Amino acid sequence: MIREVLVTDPIAGATDLDYDPTSPEVLADPLPAYETLRAQCPVHLFEGLEHPLYTLSRLEDVHAQLSDPELWSNRFGPGISYSEQNPGSLQRYDPPEHTLRRRFLREPFLPKAVEAFQPAVSELAASLIDGFESRGQAELHDDYASPLPITAFTRLLGLPLDDRPQFKYWAEKLTLGMTYPDQATDDWLALRTYTLAKVRARRDAMAAADLGLEDDPVGTVVPEGLLSHLACHRLGDGNFATDDEVTGLVAMMLVAGHETTTSLVTNTVWRLLEDRTRWERLLAEPDLVPNVIEESLRFDPPVLGDCRTNTAPVTIHGVDIPANSKVMHLLRSANHDPDLCEAPDEFRMDRPLLENRKHYAFGWGTHFCLGAHLARMTARTALGQLIVRLPDLRLDGPTERLQAPFLWGRRVLPVAWS
Repeated sequence: MIREVLVTDPIAGATDLDYDPTSPEVLADPLPAYETLRAQCPVHLFEGLEHPLYTLSRLEDVHAQLSDPELWSNRFGPGISYSEQNPGSLQRYDPPEHTLRRRFLREPFLPKAVEAFQPAVSELAASLIDGFESRGQAELHDDYASPLPITAFTRLLGLPLDDRPQFKYWAEKLTLGMTYPDQATDDWLALRTYTLAKVRARRDAMAAADLGLEDDPVGTVVPEGLLSHLACHRLGDGNFATDDEVTGLVAMMLVAGHETTTSLVTNTVWRLLEDRTRWERLLAEPDLVPNVIEESLRFDPPVLGDCRTNTAPVTIHGVDIPANSKVMHLLRSANHDPDLCEAPDEFRMDRPLLENRKHYAFGWGTHFCLGAHLARMTARTALGQLIVRLPDLRLDGPTERLQAPFLWGRRVLPVAWS
């Protein structure tokens, strides 16, 4: 049976608008294209990639898709490809399997646990600034915004800090692989080999210790960290996480955790320095840091959009979408929809938090980002350290965006200070 969303205006059924999500113009600044899509073509079909890609741009449609996991499934992953890479990621499960695994993983990401982790992140941010402060200039992505969450990721999982450069490389390749999967096949396999070696070592150590069911090996027999939790504890159904699930989680955290938090930091600093009166205001009103982070998430969400697949044929605004189609919801377009907030195309540092947190940067509903508290805390801490330590910060050259077309962040952000 075809599900139908009623047409709400006379032009809403058009799918022939000239919109290419990978064109240089859209990559440089997608907001004008998103505005046109919302007004003229809220359901768009693009056939210039490996598979047909439908796109939803209006707030009401994005919200409806994210709120209906029965119709809009995650089983084929959030990217535009039907690739078999990352099969065990939490992003590929639907309820009730998703609910079981999310509950198993949630403890390190709860607000209380995240706040307990904040002093370590603050210390790390300060030490990174110590490393480049005397130079008077830095490339903020490589010197600060990237190593901060990648180190937090490494510590959270309980993996060797010496492996951070390799994680950074894998994160960038797997991110690009969401759009161009063939470019990340070898890197996925390498990450899988690395992760499973760590898991098997932990399970072997647990077996050798001959522990009873009541004994917890984490922190005694095996290192502290989320990877040990995954390797040595059973899910709610009594089974250990599979090799695919463990590897998928690590890959998901690299892409959905590290890369997006890095972009949150670079996007925020970029907007503040782009109009330096904003930076000056934040120096004078540091209590605005939480508001600024939320406005950055709304204005420049690190994920422009990701996909669901419909479990049945569906008609939206007069457009028939076959079952199992890749249908992208544009999170940034929803965040700039006039129905969300007043003057959505203005970067307002003092939007009230209760109003601003209605954005869709972390998704919505069942699949709301598990690491949202951690990302917010890391970004607040990173920005707070910068305004205290480098009050004279300024842009020092042109910026460059990330290569992945459906992510949004500064891959190059040169800064300087007196």
